[in-house]
Amino acid sequence: MSAMKPKSIRFDAAVAVALAVVCQFVSGCGPRLDDAYGQRRGLGVEKSVNGTRVLSDMFEKAGHTVFSWQRLSPRLWQRADCIVWFPDDFDPPSDEVRFWLEQWLEDEPGRTLIYVGRDFDAAPWYWEKIAPQIAESDRENHRRCLSDAKIFFEARRAVHSNEQSGEQSSEQSGAWFGVDSKPPKRTVRTLAGESDWIDGVDSGKLEIELHGRMLPGSEAQVVLQSDGDALITSQEVGDSRLIVVANGSFLLNLPLVNHEHRKLAARLIDAVGPPKKTVVFLESRDGGPPISEKDPSAAMPIGLAIFNTWPTNWILLHLVVVGIVFCCWRFPIFGRPIPPEPLGLSDFGKHLDAVGELLKQSRDAAYARERVKQYFETIKQNR
Repeated sequence: MSAMKPKSIRFDAAVAVALAVVCQFVSGCGPRLDDAYGQRRGLGVEKSVNGTRVLSDMFEKAGHTVFSWQRLSPRLWQRADCIVWFPDDFDPPSDEVRFWLEQWLEDEPGRTLIYVGRDFDAAPWYWEKIAPQIAESDRENHRRCLSDAKIFFEARRAVHSNEQSGEQSSEQSGAWFGVDSKPPKRTVRTLAGESDWIDGVDSGKLEIELHGRMLPGSEAQVVLQSDGDALITSQEVGDSRLIVVANGSFLLNLPLVNHEHRKLAARLIDAVGPPKKTVVFLESRDGGPPISEKDPSAAMPIGLAIFNTWPTNWILLHLVVVGIVFCCWRFPIFGRPIPPEPLGLSDFGKHLDAVGELLKQSRDAAYARERVKQYFETIKQNR
């Protein structure tokens, strides 16, 4: 039997992803879960189970300056001391992206690049964790949500796994690491490695998941592993450092609920070096981040995104406070109410207004004219 051609493999995998998306719409899984991957800030992102906001907050609490970026550009090259990259892409970095980042590492000493593999999704993990809390009436909907999340994740993995056709070493691909997609999924319950990483971590309470297996590069040193499976590797690039993490199952927002995962995340932050570094979270989708020779011009945020963008969020906050103070000054009545001035009874103009209103309510123009005519005749006779 002849081997399947790469184009056919890619087409079949793409069809699988499309079918998974269709199944999600058809099945009618209840409220949509925020599951945007590898992003730190934005509407519907900060609370995503697959987001990086919690990890970025840990970097900030450690004394670092943090911001997000979406391309390889001069600003990233000049400002970043550490790049943390959670690519939403199951394929390894392209040669162009890898070359750019390696050149950035070699340009100045003491820089760090943290690459976190995509081979994990927290959405199925979330639905599995909340299963014991689901009421009987919601069990069917929960089952559909869990099934949809698993199907979508496995379909996206298939695009990469089918093209890799099993095991691909780092020497074959020329990448920082290789991938073996054949082993089955397993949960990590044991740790081995350098004492700086494992001291004080209760491995029995870990919930790290491994789907594919990371194959370390020829120059990489395994600093954390489990039963022979590499979890974190480190290698020198010039006078800087490249750290590769197998996947985000202990670094994304939801997995960091686990206290032992937070300990490992703290060790990763310590590996970056002393505080006051500029840490950039690089965000990208399929195909990796674009490479540009110029930085993008600052675009004015639109819609509700303006409330999440500095400095407009702080400006709007102050305007809201000023508006509240103005409303408290202008509209409420404080203290005992003051009775209004009594209406004067000697104002003949008000009598005319009242008569006019009564005539208007009669809706009889002829009658109104007759009454007015009679009034003027009476006044004339009295004179």
